Amino acid sequence: MPFDGTDVFLLASQLGLPDLERAASRAGVMSVLQVSAYYAERRVRHSVARVIEYQTGEITMQVVFQGVNLDEPLRLAVDRERMEGLEQALLRARFEQLGDQAGLSYAERSLWLIQRAAGSHVHGIMVAPDRPETPYTSIVNAIDDYLPEAIREIPLR
Repeated sequence: MPFDGTDVFLLASQLGLPDLERAASRAGVMSVLQVSAYYAERRVRHSVARVIEYQTGEITMQVVFQGVNLDEPLRLAVDRERMEGLEQALLRARFEQLGDQAGLSYAERSLWLIQRAAGSHVHGIMVAPDRPETPYTSIVNAIDDYLPEAIREIPLR
């Protein structure tokens, strides 16, 4: 069966997050960036981080981990400078014009689904962060540099 990434695409809904497009079109929301991290070897927990930028200027990150039962997602404040750095990196990599990284499979150690949404527009790419290929490596490095909380690995116990 060819790789289609269904397990990665379904992570957010499986972890109880509302639909990305719906979250981006809520009143007062300017944009949403979401990173779904899927770990094939299952030594760490799958996770989804959602960064929401509001019209008020506030930027928050919501993080959920598979198997961690919290009533609400973990909520963290994000500095504007960090988001601006990430946005610049995505712009330089031409994120909006990219498709998924070629040759992906569930044999990868990990897979990330990186999605941006504003209003009803949603664009996403799937990458293997452990397989450095230009321009995907610059996006992976930017997320690692500017939003390390989004991809924090929590071991299974």
